[in-house]
Amino acid sequence: MNVSTFIAKRYLFSKKSRNIINVISIISFLGIFISASALVIILSAFNGIQEYVEDMYGRHAADMYVEPEKGKIINADDHLFSYLNKYKKNIDYFKQIQETSILKYNKRWVAATVIGLDSVLFQNQNWEHDLTQGKADLYFKSFPGIILGYGLQHQLQVDLNQNFMSEILMYSVNKDQKISVQNQSLLRQNHFILNGVFSINPDIDESTAVIDYEAANKIFNYKNGASTILIYAENNDHIYEIKEDIKKQFPHLVSYSHEEKNKLIYAANATEKWMVMAILIFVLLLSSFTITSSITMLIIDKKKDIFTLSSLGCNQYMIRNIFFKEGLLISLLGSLLGLLFGLFICYVQMEFKLITFSDASLEYWPIVIKAFDVFLLLSILTIVGFVSSYLPGRLLMKKVFN
Repeated sequence: MNVSTFIAKRYLFSKKSRNIINVISIISFLGIFISASALVIILSAFNGIQEYVEDMYGRHAADMYVEPEKGKIINADDHLFSYLNKYKKNIDYFKQIQETSILKYNKRWVAATVIGLDSVLFQNQNWEHDLTQGKADLYFKSFPGIILGYGLQHQLQVDLNQNFMSEILMYSVNKDQKISVQNQSLLRQNHFILNGVFSINPDIDESTAVIDYEAANKIFNYKNGASTILIYAENNDHIYEIKEDIKKQFPHLVSYSHEEKNKLIYAANATEKWMVMAILIFVLLLSSFTITSSITMLIIDKKKDIFTLSSLGCNQYMIRNIFFKEGLLISLLGSLLGLLFGLFICYVQMEFKLITFSDASLEYWPIVIKAFDVFLLLSILTIVGFVSSYLPGRLLMKKVFN
């Protein structure tokens, strides 16, 4: 063992002549320990919330969306479809219709966003997982069915009962008729059977109803067109290639990814996480000053030992290393034990779900531990410990020897 390391360990664990130095050393250790634990716990908690939010908004997300730059409809004879057919081996694409309509049940009227989904895509997306009531089916026998968001169901006050069918009326504008107050045939009345109620996220739950694409195509008179084309690919390279081609060849269309569609949500999540981390690192820096104080007081306390070591032939570099290594030991012990304790707390929450919520979409607080975060925290803690241990020895040893 190196002589400076041996003496540093002796100084760390031996009793000091002044009790206050022991107290400051313990406070230094606890400050680093608590800061390290808090950093790993809070970052893992933010990772859990971030994954939960991304899952809510990305559960049925396509890899890419294509919409008209102007207007609402991509016509059935648009050259985009023949272009996409060239990539049939590498991608799947589906037409989607999204329109605003009025839903009625008994005497209650609600404006809703109606989404017409391809039945194949609907089955592939496993909507059964998102249902709170009913079945994931867009038809009741041969009769068109509808699935309501949880919020819409509450607004309409409609019950889903196996003993009788709940009929929802949907009113849509007849585009073939002229808009006039006296024109009674302007609104079309369409009948749907309530098949299920889903819950994905509050934005969708409060305003969205899902029906089959064919039913929406007929009701809203899209003539086999679409308001959005949903594209799914096995390889992201194909998505990038298609996106670039659409930008060059189809200037009347715009394309964007799921991340671009929800850019604000992803940016807000990332910003919140790193802002909290910045605050915790600031607290860590304040805690590290106690290491500087502890080493400073130890140097003052061990003046006689310093002169003894100097008389025995130890140079200034070796003596400075003793106090530097003691500060580093305090910092590393506090950091490593703090990280391990934080990881243990995270494991307990992941395994036993001790922190739970009542009357919320989350049953318990989700925790996600990322290796990159742990490595980043360990690097930050090491750098802070190195600086706070180096400065006292560097600055004070010159004064002691002078």
